[in-house]
Amino acid sequence: MTLPVIGLTEITRVATPDLVFGAVRAACIAHAEGRTSVPAPMVLDFPEHAGDCHVKAGYVDRSPYFVVKIASTFASVNNGLMLLVDATNGAPAAVLADEGLLTAWRTAAAGALITDAMTPPDVDEVAVLGTGEQARMQVQWLCELRPLRRVKVWGRRPEAVDALCAVFAEDGLDARPDGLDGAACVIATTAAREPLPAEAFRSALHVTGIGTDMPGKGELPVEVFAGALIATDDHAQCLDHGDFGNAVRAGVVGNDVDWAVGAVLRDGVDRSRRSVADLTGIGAADAAVASAVLARATASESISRQ
Repeated sequence: MTLPVIGLTEITRVATPDLVFGAVRAACIAHAEGRTSVPAPMVLDFPEHAGDCHVKAGYVDRSPYFVVKIASTFASVNNGLMLLVDATNGAPAAVLADEGLLTAWRTAAAGALITDAMTPPDVDEVAVLGTGEQARMQVQWLCELRPLRRVKVWGRRPEAVDALCAVFAEDGLDARPDGLDGAACVIATTAAREPLPAEAFRSALHVTGIGTDMPGKGELPVEVFAGALIATDDHAQCLDHGDFGNAVRAGVVGNDVDWAVGAVLRDGVDRSRRSVADLTGIGAADAAVASAVLARATASESISRQ
């Protein structure tokens, strides 16, 4: 039997934002409830080529598949694939040759979901720190969940800031290159190994950090966590290599004060409190998205053959 390989063209045809949002939300809730199997991720670092590779696996109870994912970024170019394996007999079922797209989409969906869930409902202005793919996607996917009026952008390269502002302006947003002036909602999307400028967070009611996804990184100043309501997508991962772990090691907060992102999405939270969400990316979300994409692709193929 030949292993089916589903390419990027078919993936982008069937993987709608609604599908990704639904799969990621369900996976985060299942993870919070202990209904997943998620081993520790493996990370390979290639500094001489400005690259790194993340290998993650995950399974959501009663899903037909578990998933092993390879996602790499070299010189800001993403690539990768997802292998779906039958959860009843261990036989490989399909490969999603997504070139890293589904990882980007599940990251954007997870960030947007928790940012919307923890940010006061009347906030319509965000500051995004970083100018890469996730800086763009975090704002665009958040717009799917709540109306935004203004976005402030900060980055280390002025030309990249201007380019991202132009993209947001085309989306109908009031986009300004003044991210360090802060906003009520701040989204950090960098690969920084030193904390970002503290002034960017001084007026934040909510902060979402998605860039610290491997040991050695750290973009949020640890003081941001002091006195805040904290949500983590995976407690152990965020302690090991997330910004939450950096704050714990600095003695700013205890190691048991965080809430699970899935619990926040399921039950809600007091959005009048200042809050921080630390996302390191969970294999269960990869598994849920990949399984949903394969199911829709298979159903679409069956329909087309009738």
